[in-house]
Amino acid sequence: MRDPQLQKRNKHARAQLRSIPFFVELGIDTVVHADIYDNDFKLIDYTHYSSGDVVDTVDDIEFPLVHITTQEGVEEYGEEELVRALLQRATEERERYILVTDTTSPRLPTYIQKPGRSIVDDYDVAVKDYKKLSADYLGDYVDSALPASQTRNLHYHRASEYHKQHDAPADTLENIYDYTRAPAESPVWEPLYYFIEHDLENVLDEYSERISDALRSWTERGETRYVANQMLDALRVCEFEKEQLKEYQQTDPHLR
Repeated sequence: MRDPQLQKRNKHARAQLRSIPFFVELGIDTVVHADIYDNDFKLIDYTHYSSGDVVDTVDDIEFPLVHITTQEGVEEYGEEELVRALLQRATEERERYILVTDTTSPRLPTYIQKPGRSIVDDYDVAVKDYKKLSADYLGDYVDSALPASQTRNLHYHRASEYHKQHDAPADTLENIYDYTRAPAESPVWEPLYYFIEHDLENVLDEYSERISDALRSWTERGETRYVANQMLDALRVCEFEKEQLKEYQQTDPHLR
């Protein structure tokens, strides 16, 4: 599947992981991707395998499986062997292997050497486009107040939908992540628990930048610092304590 948001591995690339909530909702929660993409942060819960660690243990990975990479990752960062091994295993076992990449014709230059040929020519695969797929899904199954042009991350749209159903702010990410007004069962609380459970060793003064950088891997556009500051404000109110966060979450929004 082609996702045009996937770019070269540099500091300007963002939202490389935006398709994960879509696949998790469809029941596929095992994902292979490079560590550089996630900034050590998960917006939602899923099983992650680092592409750099599983080349020699491909047989241990369970299908169905999503693998996020780029043509650059295949050719310059050692993922060619991994893609080929997973393709072969999925073909032999008749399992679902979803390769999310930046092209509709991903190449394995070592194994498919004929010019112009790609895995689409040598394997029985279907080619999809995430932009169209997500647009159709959002239109048919999600009642979000966020425009698809702002984000195609399904997690954000589900949060917007939930807020809309409960008369809470739902039209922008900044409003959705206003924890003083977020419903207690809103999906926006999930990332706060992740930071508490995984990041307490970090210096608190670095949290705003840390969270902002982490959100870039999930968010296509806009300034993530504002959302990061709202997360940080909620964490500080709870003194980075899980039990206090639970209590704050269950407090009536009018009393927060």
